[in-house]
Amino acid sequence: MKGTGKLAAFTCISIGPAFMTAEGFSRKNPYCVGVVELDEGSRVDARIEGVDTNKPETIKVGMPMTVKFLHRGQGPDEKTYLGFEPV
Repeated sequence: MKGTGKLAAFTCISIGPAFMTAEGFSRKNPYCVGVVELDEGSRVDARIEGVDTNKPETIKVGMPMTVKFLHRGQGPDEKTYLGFEPV
């Protein structure tokens, strides 16, 4: 996987599960998840970083994306999640 592709679909979420609320996301600070079609043809869902979630009209289907690994927690509790951001 090269880690690049295009945004195929997305949504901005303002009322999320408890673990996202614990990260500071809320109605005033929504987060974005999307489906990215990788250059190799597969589609994956992931969090979309580096976009203005308060202005979703600025997020466009088809925009080029690159992988961004999201690290949460510390020590033995650290986890890595798949994310993408605009190129």
